Amino acid sequence: MDLKHLFDWHLEDDATWESQLQRTRHHYRNPSRSLDSTPRNLGLIFFNSSLRTRTSMEVAATRLGAYPSVIIPGAGVWGMEWRDGCRMDGESVEHIREAIGVLSRYYDGLGVRLFATGTDYALDQNETRFKKILESATVPVINLESALYHPCQALADAATIKEHFQDDVHGRKFVLSWAWHPHALAHAVPNSALLMAARLGMQVTIARPDGFELDSNILQLAQKYSSQHGFTIDESDDQDIACKGADIIYAKAWGSQLRYEDADAEKALRDQYKSWQVRKHHLGNAAFMHCLPVRRGVIVEDAVLDSSEAIHLLQAEFRLHSQISILERAWNLI
Repeated sequence: MDLKHLFDWHLEDDATWESQLQRTRHHYRNPSRSLDSTPRNLGLIFFNSSLRTRTSMEVAATRLGAYPSVIIPGAGVWGMEWRDGCRMDGESVEHIREAIGVLSRYYDGLGVRLFATGTDYALDQNETRFKKILESATVPVINLESALYHPCQALADAATIKEHFQDDVHGRKFVLSWAWHPHALAHAVPNSALLMAARLGMQVTIARPDGFELDSNILQLAQKYSSQHGFTIDESDDQDIACKGADIIYAKAWGSQLRYEDADAEKALRDQYKSWQVRKHHLGNAAFMHCLPVRRGVIVEDAVLDSSEAIHLLQAEFRLHSQISILERAWNLI
């Protein structure tokens, strides 16, 4: 069976990417209910917390005439075992293979949110856990954020940018700016934001301190996209210089890869850069974006979020429209 899983956009061709962008913007401009006559059920498995992803998927499913239900492992659902070939005589009651196999028989599609462990580098880099879900499912699976990717966010972000600039996107300067955070956050959102902007043909600059490099494989893929448009990915350890002349400043915190080796050393390194925050003077004529939730006064100044340059709420709204288009594709409605 040819299942229309959505693991990440880099696995899909340009025609699919462009089609999904167009459908997302169509739903933004035509917000009426687009009910489908076939009754469907959507299972949403949240191993990690969510506000926008959960609610936008619930509303998106409802608008397509589907019934969504949320499953939260560890909260009224049996604890899951991920290892293969192990003797399950510990706390985990149900193996992920049986869990996904059963849910595939109840639902017409599954959305799964499964963050990086932050402690097992090989497991996270290989997306071992998410791939096990894909292998076990017999219905389409949508990645609601995994260790490395957040395709739902990426589609919404791309549609937001194209809508904001009325398609005049090529060659505009996109700055992905690191910001301090009290925790070592995962790389899925910055990875996806980088790939999205490069694929749109924007001139991308990554502003981040030394020691907070993104994964080299992700950077190589982003460079491949940029090269197709005649650009290169720039990096800078000077936030002020990096933000000059920006059309978009996308703020996001992420941890150093050092977290896998020495969490205390990672925190000590990260805490040297508490001053890294997007401030009003960085904006100039740029629009401000953030995936949310955002810590005011930590990631970004209130003066930025409360300004007319901030388009983070429009960006969040596009999560709903992107989710509708993703479900349409999964269920062959377009």
